[in-house]
Amino acid sequence: MKTYHWLAASVTILALVITACGGPPATVEVTREVPVEITKEVPVEVTREVQVTVEVPVTPQPEAELEFILVQHALCAWDSFWCTVEQGIQDAAQQMGVKVTVLGPDAFDLEKTAALIDQAVAGRPDGIALTVTDPVLFKEPIMRAIDAGIPVLAYNAGAGPIKDGIPYMTYLGQDEYQGGYLGGLRLAAAPGAKAGVCLNHQVGHAGLDARCQGFLDALKEKGQTAEVLAITNDPAESQTIISDFHTANPDVNVFLTLGPNGANPFYAFLEAEGLAPGEVWHGTFDLSPEIVNGIDTGVTQFAVDQQPFLQGYGAVMLLTLLRRQGIVPALPVTPTGPGFVDKSNIGIVKQLAGQYR
Repeated sequence: MKTYHWLAASVTILALVITACGGPPATVEVTREVPVEITKEVPVEVTREVQVTVEVPVTPQPEAELEFILVQHALCAWDSFWCTVEQGIQDAAQQMGVKVTVLGPDAFDLEKTAALIDQAVAGRPDGIALTVTDPVLFKEPIMRAIDAGIPVLAYNAGAGPIKDGIPYMTYLGQDEYQGGYLGGLRLAAAPGAKAGVCLNHQVGHAGLDARCQGFLDALKEKGQTAEVLAITNDPAESQTIISDFHTANPDVNVFLTLGPNGANPFYAFLEAEGLAPGEVWHGTFDLSPEIVNGIDTGVTQFAVDQQPFLQGYGAVMLLTLLRRQGIVPALPVTPTGPGFVDKSNIGIVKQLAGQYR
């Protein structure tokens, strides 16, 4: 086996250029001076180095029998968004002829998810893909996988090895903060928008928290107040929480939900309260038949699309390419979004929602 090493840092990049077909490794050191303009007094981390080590075959092994374990913080069984991710995982496994096991908790539980990462490591698979839902909590079990020589990559949740401070290969997903920020700008520009709320069904999930922060920052930038409301993965309970909040805060007319588990109880709240499009403004993340209908009817202004099928499919594909062909992901972040689906393009994706989008 050959071992790839590289250093990723904010001001110095050390790239190791290694040819898969043989020949000695060539080392190229690139140093950049990056001007930094500080406009307010905040703690600034100037340099962060993360060494990523990946073992790849000395020669291609295109027929190698492979087994991967994927660990995620949610499952299709209780969060419909993940049905599309898992469809991508299963399709890739079938098409590439690899065995895949998906592990996840039976409810949102980050401690249990961290324990499942250790369970995956104990299985000694050919590769592990996982959601870095909490980079602080997950760092130790992920490092145990990497130290054991198991290739690791992140999908759906994470910010990349540099920002997360964990030397996995790459993050396959969207920039969560930008999704919330850009969505917030759209909602803040809606006619009559006054104040907003981000409905978070998994508080503590670093990605969802980042979406809400982006939303808050966008509304603040436009002179509007906003806050975060914690709901749950239980639709009836969440509907009650939203209704009680609306009663106590009648001036709030801008709502951001973070996926089907937030959007569905929001739609139920609208129906129960008799609120029509134009009385409130709503944006959400991800797609489902209900969200597609919301966009079609004007209840929902947009959905932020992170391409969940691609995340699941791509995680299996990247591990397979690594193990069989020795191909390493080129960048610390492999983006799948954010993109926006609204009335202008809903017709393109509506038939694929919940299956491939």
